[in-house]
Amino acid sequence: MKAIKMFGLAALAALMAMAFVGASAAMAESTQLCSGDPSGAGCGTPVSHVHETTLSGAQAKLLTSIVNVSCDVLFLGDTGGLGAPLTITGKFTYSNCGNCTVEEVGGGVEIEVLKLGHETADVIGEGEVHVNCSGLNCTYNGEGLLGTGKGPLLSSETNGSVTITEQVAKKVSGLFCPSTSKLDITVTPLSATYIGS
Repeated sequence: MKAIKMFGLAALAALMAMAFVGASAAMAESTQLCSGDPSGAGCGTPVSHVHETTLSGAQAKLLTSIVNVSCDVLFLGDTGGLGAPLTITGKFTYSNCGNCTVEEVGGGVEIEVLKLGHETADVIGEGEVHVNCSGLNCTYNGEGLLGTGKGPLLSSETNGSVTITEQVAKKVSGLFCPSTSKLDITVTPLSATYIGS
């Protein structure tokens, strides 16, 4: 699995590549993102390009013992079609971070989405993000971040959502950095994205 930025994974997790992590691959179903309700006659048009963003007024947050960092997050990625799990490759972009800069480290991220049931999936990924602001100049790894994805039929957001709540991001490098910090993020796709198979 390729690197997913901490926020990225979160974002990505939030990424309508909506998913939950939890069941074993043997119990999970093939996964496909759909433009239409997959419980009817098919999937509509399969979604091949994913565009997700944090909610207005609800920035992603990296919670540390030194300073909390809040940013708007945008994820752009492409799906691998149908898979168990479905693979999404893409990139996270961070903006409006106050006096901080946040950047994805490496050449992009890879996220795995594994359908667990009706409109639910696990979103798993890992990667690195560099955070630089007053008192904090650190690189964190989001390995093992687990996102919960819901399609439009179950999400409180119109187009679906991916949420990561207080998941631990581990320090990779930097001086005087907390050894662990926590990530909170919810992302939603720009258009309705259902979880099908």
